[in-house]
Amino acid sequence: MKTLTVFLFFCVSSINMLSQNITNTLGTNGSFIIKDGANTFLTLDQLNGYLTLNSGVIFFGADRFLHNYGLSNTFMGINSGNFTMTGGYNTGFGRNSMYSNNSGYYNTALGYNSLFNNTTGYQNTAIGFKALTLNTTGIENTATGWASLYSNTSGNYNTATGSSSLFFNTNGYQNTSMGFKSLYYNTSGYNNTAYGYASLTSNSTGYENTASGFGSLFWNSEGIRNTAVGFQSLFLNTTGIENTAVGYQSLSSNTLGKYNTAVGFKSLNYNSTGEFNTASGLNSLYSNTTGFQNTASGNASLYFNTTGYSNTAIGNGAGRDITTGSNNTVIGFDAQVPNGAANNQVRIGNWDVTYSGVQVAWTITSDKRWKSDIKSSVLGLNFISKLNPVSYTRNNDEKKRIEYGLIAQEVEEVLEESGIENAGMLTIDDNGRYELRYNDLLAPMIKAIQELKSENEQLKNQIEEVLEIREQLSEIKILKEELIEQITQLKANNNIGEVKFSSLGK
Repeated sequence: MKTLTVFLFFCVSSINMLSQNITNTLGTNGSFIIKDGANTFLTLDQLNGYLTLNSGVIFFGADRFLHNYGLSNTFMGINSGNFTMTGGYNTGFGRNSMYSNNSGYYNTALGYNSLFNNTTGYQNTAIGFKALTLNTTGIENTATGWASLYSNTSGNYNTATGSSSLFFNTNGYQNTSMGFKSLYYNTSGYNNTAYGYASLTSNSTGYENTASGFGSLFWNSEGIRNTAVGFQSLFLNTTGIENTAVGYQSLSSNTLGKYNTAVGFKSLNYNSTGEFNTASGLNSLYSNTTGFQNTASGNASLYFNTTGYSNTAIGNGAGRDITTGSNNTVIGFDAQVPNGAANNQVRIGNWDVTYSGVQVAWTITSDKRWKSDIKSSVLGLNFISKLNPVSYTRNNDEKKRIEYGLIAQEVEEVLEESGIENAGMLTIDDNGRYELRYNDLLAPMIKAIQELKSENEQLKNQIEEVLEIREQLSEIKILKEELIEQITQLKANNNIGEVKFSSLGK
């Protein structure tokens, strides 16, 4: 302050010595006054050291340095402001700050070349080296940081905080950026919000995006309505739209995919063009690339899915082994379908489940319209009679309750003996474990009952025939007995006649 006072003193003293109309006068109480006959230009109060410049401009060499030209304007710095402006209530600090201002008003510029090109823009605030340098007509912008909003010309209502934030913005509006090079390449995109180092850096025309975190939505150029929260979330997205990523590197590889939602560390990490996916949980849908319409909830759920679509997995590790299969439903901790590349499978629970119950009976679809190649079952009594019903206890059942059923490997042998291949009742999963669909035994059991019924009817007919024969034999026996009796009677009668005939001869 003392140096500035001495500098100003010598400046005005030099002016005084060269001027014939201004006289220096020692005022009362030791005040030093420079004035002409009607006006006091400068006063230096020796009692308190106050220096008062009532009118005029302070130059640094040939360049204007300190002045208040216009209405309620304040400018300090080499070539800050100008002497042709009509705008008022502006404040400029720093070399060339508000250099070109014409009718702009309520602007504040602090820093070298800040608001340098502003002509009619108003209510702008620029703090930092070259902040809002190229702004001409843009209004109500706030730029804080080295070259923040540097290229803005006509964009309005933007807020940039951080070195080079919104650097290339020209006419984009209502953008908010905070962090080094956040929204750096944005030109005409609007309603974007970026928080964090290099967040939304490559955005050019994309709009209504929100990015929070280091490198979030870094490569987004034209994508719209994306939300990325977390380190490098949606990092590679370029034109994908309406994606939501929350978590470290969530959806980080997405480029063109749209309508995806990823919540959790590296969820949907490798998704590139997949659409309509929802992943919730650490590493959920981690490997998905082009798969679509998948839903995964739980740590590492659907982890290895790449191109499979319309899968639903709920539970920690649920559906982890599904790779290219589609339309699978998996519910429960570490629940897995038998074949990760197959479609239309349902699994509820893992291998440790000891009880499964429902309030009502299961209903199984059986419409003829859903079936083809319908034939009469070749499995019947012969097949059923070869099965070996057993009792057993499950290894994971702490209560060691006795269960009744069949051994899948034994059923496989019987099927092979019966010449049956690719039977749906028997499944072997990717780990070589056997599963048996008991309801498929119903048809062979019905067939067996029908065969038994047929045999019973044959036996019944045979029995009826035997009974009829027995009845006939009984009747024949009766007739035989009657015949014998008659013959006996005839013999008896014949003997009597012979006796009488003998008597007459005598």
